[in-house]
Amino acid sequence: MILLTLSVSLHSLRPSPCNSLYTEDCSGTTKHFQVVIFFLSLYIVALGIGGTKATLLTMGAEQFDISKDSERSQTSLFFNWWSISVFSGNLFSCIVLVYIQDNVGWSVGYAIPTIALGIAIIIFIVGTPFYRHKPPSGSALTTMIKILVEASRNWWLQVSKNSKDFLELDSEQCMNKERDSVVHTTSQRYF
Repeated sequence: MILLTLSVSLHSLRPSPCNSLYTEDCSGTTKHFQVVIFFLSLYIVALGIGGTKATLLTMGAEQFDISKDSERSQTSLFFNWWSISVFSGNLFSCIVLVYIQDNVGWSVGYAIPTIALGIAIIIFIVGTPFYRHKPPSGSALTTMIKILVEASRNWWLQVSKNSKDFLELDSEQCMNKERDSVVHTTSQRYF
């Protein structure tokens, strides 16, 4: 966001203004490095958003122990406030920031979310020691490979009609080990 804000704020990174309605008159006003900096900053922002969209929600949900009734209700409250925050942020960016960019300037319009992101990063770093860190329970890659190998082995097998054959643990063992049982569905039967 800092690079994107700089690319719309600094005169050396911004193309010279073109007041003509015809694009032929404006050709050559943009330098190659200005385009590179602008698109590089857009790609970095897109990469950052793609990496955090899924993980932040998961990290927030991981803070609650669903085996406790009090925390189970807080989980739904968390998801409600998460959704409200995301929708409010989208509304703010689509209405208020666009108004600021049109009437005040692009520099201010991009500086506001950059400062907000900086504050969010500081809050995240300060709050990290208070998070519940769950240790990993094995390798995700190894688990995925095991599933694919078993799926290839079981490709031609007939599925049992008895639903009790589908679970690796009975319901009491699942409760004691804090593991959820997998409910049988008709989709993806090859797994």
